[in-house]
Amino acid sequence: MNLKTFKENLFTQAKSAGFEEYELYCQNGNRTTINIFNQQVQQFTNASSAGVSFRGKFAGKMGYASSERIHEDIIPFLISSAKANAEIIETAEIEELFTGSPSYPTVETHNPTLSTITSEQKIEKALKAEATAKSFDEKIVAVPYCTISDGETEILIANSKGLDVTDKSNNMYAFAYSQASDGVSTKMGLDLHIGFDFEDFDPVTLGEKSAQNALNSLGASPVPSGKYKVVLDEKCASDLLGVFFPAFSAEQAGKGFSMLAGKLGEQVASDSITIIDDPLLPRQLGSRPFDSEGVAAHTKTVVDAGNFKTFLHNTKTARKDGVAPTGNGLKSAFNAPVTIGGTNFFIKPSTKTKEDLYTEVGDGLLITSFAGIHAGANPVSGEFSLQASGFVIKDGKKDRPIELITASGNFFTLLTQVSAVANDLSFCVIPNPNGNIASPSLLIQTLDIAGN
Repeated sequence: MNLKTFKENLFTQAKSAGFEEYELYCQNGNRTTINIFNQQVQQFTNASSAGVSFRGKFAGKMGYASSERIHEDIIPFLISSAKANAEIIETAEIEELFTGSPSYPTVETHNPTLSTITSEQKIEKALKAEATAKSFDEKIVAVPYCTISDGETEILIANSKGLDVTDKSNNMYAFAYSQASDGVSTKMGLDLHIGFDFEDFDPVTLGEKSAQNALNSLGASPVPSGKYKVVLDEKCASDLLGVFFPAFSAEQAGKGFSMLAGKLGEQVASDSITIIDDPLLPRQLGSRPFDSEGVAAHTKTVVDAGNFKTFLHNTKTARKDGVAPTGNGLKSAFNAPVTIGGTNFFIKPSTKTKEDLYTEVGDGLLITSFAGIHAGANPVSGEFSLQASGFVIKDGKKDRPIELITASGNFFTLLTQVSAVANDLSFCVIPNPNGNIASPSLLIQTLDIAGN
């Protein structure tokens, strides 16, 4: 049914039921995903999702209810469930609805032409990507996964305090896994494209990079244990930043789960490190005009040349700390609680190329892959011990491939050891549940490596 009509009827009935204030959060979405294997469409899915979350204050306590249906007949259920929920709440914590920001930015989150792309066009490009990877080299023995997907999401947030905002976004992604074998070992290579414009997606480039990434790992062997100068490539640096993102959350700091607690205004990284959270970047996965509480989005510098400037806040932590919310109150789903997440959260790039970093290293290592990153890292302490692979850097050049090594250290110490940052920032990495998190390649002055 019409969302405006649904909202008006829900609010009328909520008021009649005795709710003092109330809010509706609504999310509609759809996604088409096509999987290709051996030049055939192996799977084709077209999934739609919708849901509403209602919260309202009854007798001074906030109650919640949600439904995966958006229809007139669920309104009594939402109201009675939220009322019953409020009546059994025992916490004395005061929860308030947000009244809305004075103004909201215009952010490019939706490309209308993306929804006009036909299934035949998507299949054609996916087939091309797989064919390119398979024919790239005789050592490519299979392309087990080749997928293209696109989807659209619409969000509405409105409450009895005057908040009434909507946003529509869409995106597409494609990836290919290639399998290479030299008769001795078998390696996998991945390449991923994320974007908002179908015309920007080049299936030939995707297939070639996927195949080349697999081939690059053949013949890898360990290096001796020791301390090395290391270049973390953009994917690995992004992975680490994503795992330790919770340290920048005011919620985690308030619970005593952040090593950055009490360090506002202090130097927590080298002066090469500037970290930005920017929800206003055009056509990025983390871009939005407002967060899940309706707070207007704005760009913040979290770490400025190594100096820790701000935690990320939702309205609850902002009230507790006596500061303004930063627009980082985010839901992982329509019926999930509001926590704190990043938008487009990234380390600012420099003008140096990755090859410039190799030159500065001289002799060292390039790490291009971590395995089991969530199992081998502690987001609270910052400690990590991760199986890694990559390449030797010899005389300032990328040399032979390496594997079966373990990189160990502490993320917060590592930030102080960054002596150079490259210019290869790319958000086309595997999405992180904490936000759209990315980093350029980083030169680490010293990192412990366990090998042979």
